[in-house]
Amino acid sequence: MVRNSETEPVWSKYITEDNLPTEDLKYLCSIIGLEATKKLMFNAAGEKFSIHAHCNQQYKKQYIIDNYLDATSVNRLALACETTTRYVYKVIKEHVARKKSKSN
Repeated sequence: MVRNSETEPVWSKYITEDNLPTEDLKYLCSIIGLEATKKLMFNAAGEKFSIHAHCNQQYKKQYIIDNYLDATSVNRLALACETTTRYVYKVIKEHVARKKSKSN
C-alpha cells in the first residue's frame, strides 16, 4: 500500500545521490531526481513496481493516427516514435480497417 506523507522524516537530509542503497534507486534518481526518489522511498517502501517494455505503445499509436498526413509523413512518424515505417503502416492500416467496420 502506498502511503502519502506530506513531510519528510527528519533523517532524510542524510540521503544523497551518492549513498542510495541500491542500483535501482540510483537508476531512478538519475531519471527522476533525488527528491522524487526520496518520495518513493518514504511513501512506497516495500512495493514492487514494473514498467512494461511496451507501456508507451498505445500513446505512440495514437500519435501516429493523429499525425499521419500521407505516405510522405511515414518516415517522420517512425523517427518520432522510434519505430519502423512498417509499424507506422500497420497502425494506419488497422485504424482505417476499424473506421470502415464502424461505418458499415
